[in-house]
Amino acid sequence: MAGILKYLCGIDTPKVLVFGITGRQGKSRSRLMKGFGTEIVAGCTPGKGGQEVDGVPVYNNAAEAVSAHPEINSAVFFVPAGAVAKAAFDAMDAGISFLVLTADGVATQDSIKIKEKAHETGAMCLGPNTVGMLDTEGYLFGLIGGKASWAKKNYLPGKVGVISRSGGLSQLLAAFHCRKNLPGPRADGSFGPLWEENYPGLSAVLCVGGDPVPGITLLDAARAFEADPRTEVMAVYAETGTTQENDLARAIESGEIKKPVVVFLGGRFTEAGVAQSHAGAMIRNESETYQAKKEALEKAGARVVDRPDSVFAATAGFLK
Repeated sequence: MAGILKYLCGIDTPKVLVFGITGRQGKSRSRLMKGFGTEIVAGCTPGKGGQEVDGVPVYNNAAEAVSAHPEINSAVFFVPAGAVAKAAFDAMDAGISFLVLTADGVATQDSIKIKEKAHETGAMCLGPNTVGMLDTEGYLFGLIGGKASWAKKNYLPGKVGVISRSGGLSQLLAAFHCRKNLPGPRADGSFGPLWEENYPGLSAVLCVGGDPVPGITLLDAARAFEADPRTEVMAVYAETGTTQENDLARAIESGEIKKPVVVFLGGRFTEAGVAQSHAGAMIRNESETYQAKKEALEKAGARVVDRPDSVFAATAGFLK
């Protein structure tokens, strides 16, 4: 069965180029990705062409890598924030169609340029400021899980698709849906195991990132999970700022998104003009407030819960 990338950007099997593979983070995260099952074909670091990292050949730029390995269709970036735009343009100019931009602190103007370039080339970019994504079909981009052995043990195949603007909650919401006998608050107000040995499990987790101008949005991710036959319910971490939740609500209300959507909405006490937590959580107008988003999501038919651990009972309830 195909993973979520088939429904997100038409890729059945990701063949990956790692930007910054010769750096400390690039090396360690590439080992994590390979250990989980991701096929890393090549690496890219300007001036380091001709080297190898754990047997992976390194090239000076994306054009060289794609020329030597035309099967490359995806890229993940472990480069400084100031170098992200140039590296992303390099990848898209080489014809790479899926990019994961992990860096925090990318300038908003650079994010806008990357998004415009992606629109022109037909590429899709996850991030910036993302821990990446993981699919239980056997591939991982970015930082999720920390170690491959932990990721394999804690992210197990199942029916829940996780979408989040938070890196930490991406990983927790995904892993806890794969825990046997998970305790938590129940719909009736009691506390105890939410399911027994038969946990719901995970199809995939996508962290769209916490920046003001994301590449792939909550709605883009929801559309992919809507098309993914493994996914029966979506668990979403949302928050104030940007119009992503408003767009998702409209898609649910119109019937474009038909599968159940459970949302934990953060930022209840965020004040307008204050960057609380993520840069993208800053409220710029009334429609971006907690209350406006909660009302829009609930009116559309999404189930909005008021604490993160309430997500699990709600998803289990839809699956029952």
